[in-house]
Amino acid sequence: MTAAVETAGPWTADLWTAEDEACLLDLLAIDTTTPMEHGSRGRIAEAQRRLIDHALTIGFAAVHWRAPDASCLDRPDVPVTVRERARALGADFLEAQPNLVLHLGAERPPDRRLVFNAHMDTVGGGGPARATADRLQGRGVIDAKGLAVAVLAGVRAALARDPSLMDTLTVQIQAPAGEEGGAMGVYGTRVLTEAGVWGRLNVICEPTDGGYFDRTTTSATARIRVEGQGSTDDDPCRGENATLLLAALADRLAHRLAPRVLDRGGKICLAGLQTGAAHNRVYGSGHLLINFAYTDPPMAKAIEAMAEAAFTEARDRFAADYRDLAVTRAAALAADRICRMDWLKRGLPVLSNRDPTCEALLAAIGLDRIAEGDARLPFTCDAMWLARPEAYTIVFGPGDLGRNRAHAEGEFIDRRDLYGYVDRIARLCLAMARHLRDETPRTGEDGRTIS
Repeated sequence: MTAAVETAGPWTADLWTAEDEACLLDLLAIDTTTPMEHGSRGRIAEAQRRLIDHALTIGFAAVHWRAPDASCLDRPDVPVTVRERARALGADFLEAQPNLVLHLGAERPPDRRLVFNAHMDTVGGGGPARATADRLQGRGVIDAKGLAVAVLAGVRAALARDPSLMDTLTVQIQAPAGEEGGAMGVYGTRVLTEAGVWGRLNVICEPTDGGYFDRTTTSATARIRVEGQGSTDDDPCRGENATLLLAALADRLAHRLAPRVLDRGGKICLAGLQTGAAHNRVYGSGHLLINFAYTDPPMAKAIEAMAEAAFTEARDRFAADYRDLAVTRAAALAADRICRMDWLKRGLPVLSNRDPTCEALLAAIGLDRIAEGDARLPFTCDAMWLARPEAYTIVFGPGDLGRNRAHAEGEFIDRRDLYGYVDRIARLCLAMARHLRDETPRTGEDGRTIS
């Protein structure tokens, strides 16, 4: 394996064809909002069908395209929100979210495979799909339907440069559902990986600003619930005011818990405070959601313990500080009875792996590992399910989640970044094939290995 970094070659916009553009615009026009968000079937399977049609023109086969077995939801680490939505939608929940695997090349063991993962479900919104001279816009163009099409274009470009590519290499593309909306890949990427769809090198297609991560965070979500008695605005002091109680807890946790989580190296997001929208009611029930991100299991355990202790302290402080105010007295006196914290998800794994051989291969084609301490921070994604001792898994893609407005209105990808990603994917395929050729022992006519 050469240590020299490849310089830019003839990888330009001509690698992105009119057929690629048409496929991507079709995908962007198909609403693939996760059922975790809107509670209806959605059109994820329709988008996967369009991706299959395009992949067939390159030589891929769809070797797996079906809904996961319902038993995947029985495991103890499946988020509560996933279980709740599955119960609400019944069989439609999984039937509307099939997982897809595209395969190119011979049947080979994992150590001879390069595997990509680009999820097909999205969050809602995003506006209409648009194409201009400089960029493409639409929900999923950066996260991650657009990257799925770019991978196909990159593989096609690599084949054009080296028709013997597949003599040593097998390429697979996971195009699952179940990544967005807090689903955490439990009925998508995890199911495919446990079925054997993984390789020597696995690439999770997510925006990483051109470098790659070989580590991720994972999240845990706590829910603080109030289940008390409300009242009308004619007698507001009678109600056990969930709005004031939850607001006070959020304020206390922002001051007391958040700094400790950040000092420990984690992240905290206080969000989802909901009671009601009317102006003339005292709501006696509601909830506050708190999301935590961690980089390793010990940090997760520490954050869980800190959160539970901080919640108890904040609730007790509310009971002591607000019992003498007329509008909060009822909630303060009942706080211990009506206010509880539980966990919607916790105990999920993280990705943290190193591989000198693969890192050298990536460096040789100009892909830089994003080291600890870089301003670009790892995030939570399905990569955690591809963490295996026999493999190297990275998160790699163009653009930035925030800058490119993933999950926000006006999500976009600049054509310069899109074409550059196609270029990098092509180079990666070629480099992986060369590496496998160099690694394969040669044998003589007598069957003995030639050194």
